[in-house]
Amino acid sequence: MQKPKRFSLPADHADVAPWAIAALVCGALAVAAVNLSALLPSQVLGGLHTPYRDGANYYQMRSQLSELAEDRNRIMGEYRALVARFNLLDDDSGEAIRRLGALEKSLPLLIESLPLSSDIDRSLLTASISEAAEEIYEFDGGTMVVRYSPLFDGAAPRPTADQPMPPPLAPPAPAVPAAAPVVDLALQGVAIGRSVPLAESAALYAEITETAGMLLLGTSPLAAASEGSDQSRIVLGPLPGLSSAQALCARIERLDLPCEPAPYAGAPLPL
Repeated sequence: MQKPKRFSLPADHADVAPWAIAALVCGALAVAAVNLSALLPSQVLGGLHTPYRDGANYYQMRSQLSELAEDRNRIMGEYRALVARFNLLDDDSGEAIRRLGALEKSLPLLIESLPLSSDIDRSLLTASISEAAEEIYEFDGGTMVVRYSPLFDGAAPRPTADQPMPPPLAPPAPAVPAAAPVVDLALQGVAIGRSVPLAESAALYAEITETAGMLLLGTSPLAAASEGSDQSRIVLGPLPGLSSAQALCARIERLDLPCEPAPYAGAPLPL
């Protein structure tokens, strides 16, 4: 028996090409969508997979949860700050209680050590003690009785004495005039350099200053004229005494300059 032939149409490549191109484009889009989905935020992917009726409620819940998380973090920060403040206050109160306890222990001992004749206000010593009954506490094997009594039993408070007036002030003593300062006219100095006319004293002092400048600090030059001549010699001073003048001359003579102790007297240099 002869088999029937299959029904087929002749292949036309012109009709297949558009469908093949469309299939390639769809495949490329699918591959690109799979790769790009990893770059999209989770909220966008959740919105794409959520029905449009439930999408609004879902995103509202997520936004509310994020706001609640922020509020929780803020409240936890404030709670930690309050705990730190309470700890500081607790430390301060403990320090104050410790100091008050030390005062409560030391003040009664200090007051008891004072004599009864001391000038203190004893009316406040028993201000915290009232006439109350005895306090009885039961303990294992016995009883403890607490009685309150004044610190100084039988000592009546004395009235506060008036403060005595201070004695009158003594009249001020008359001012004693200060003695006139004593001027020592016998000042000590050193005669330095050779004898030159008075007009050349300034030039000679300049040369001496260049040679022994640091040794002459604290001195002032004078021109001491020689008796019976127009020559003068430079005198430096004033110095504390003869020993200081001799010590200064010993240093100046090392510079090949003549020097000898002399009274500090003369006329100012003609500068």
